[in-house]
Amino acid sequence: MFEGHRSPVLPVLLFSAVCTAATWFALRVTGYAFSWPFAAVLGWFAIISLVLLSWQERAWGTDVRPFIRRFMVGLVVKLLASLVLLFVLIRVVPQTMAAPLATAFALLYLVFLAFGTAWLIGRMRSVPRP
Repeated sequence: MFEGHRSPVLPVLLFSAVCTAATWFALRVTGYAFSWPFAAVLGWFAIISLVLLSWQERAWGTDVRPFIRRFMVGLVVKLLASLVLLFVLIRVVPQTMAAPLATAFALLYLVFLAFGTAWLIGRMRSVPRP
């Protein structure tokens, strides 16, 4: 790790809370109820983001290659595991909830991906260069 290390726990939790509120509001506006599948999706993205950000930051050092490898592996793991979760959820939920769930899932995937990337870029910029 590097000096001035800040844990991603609080930022991920705060971002997840904002995403939860936005999801609840969007569902309410469109006439859908905020139910367990949406909470599961939000919980999944909060947990996987926290785990991957912590794991990726530990690879930061004087050589950037281990960090880049972890970043790329993290992207692949998050994508594949998320697709498996989406497939399972779509098979379990009622047909009327499948489309809103898939839409929310895709949007949440993108915003959490953007958040994680922005967090890591911000952390890289704050690292003193040797």
